[in-house]
Amino acid sequence: MTSVKPPIDALSEELRQLAEAYAGKAEALADDPYYRDAVMKVAVSQFVWSLYHAFDDRSRTVLAEELAVQTAAVQRAVSQEAH
Repeated sequence: MTSVKPPIDALSEELRQLAEAYAGKAEALADDPYYRDAVMKVAVSQFVWSLYHAFDDRSRTVLAEELAVQTAAVQRAVSQEAH
């Protein structure tokens, strides 16, 4: 028997794949680290603001909270890699 993914899981997977593909393309654009950093910052900003505008006030609060959680997780990962 095959299981069907709930729509939110399928959407989450699709977004993950699109983000991964975009990151690969953006990184391949140039070897200049400053250029890559700028592209990454613009991409993240556009993505986050698109999410912000797509949701109502309650969901925007949840978005802000989740971004804080994910920011802390990324900072921990970067810190661990540095050691």
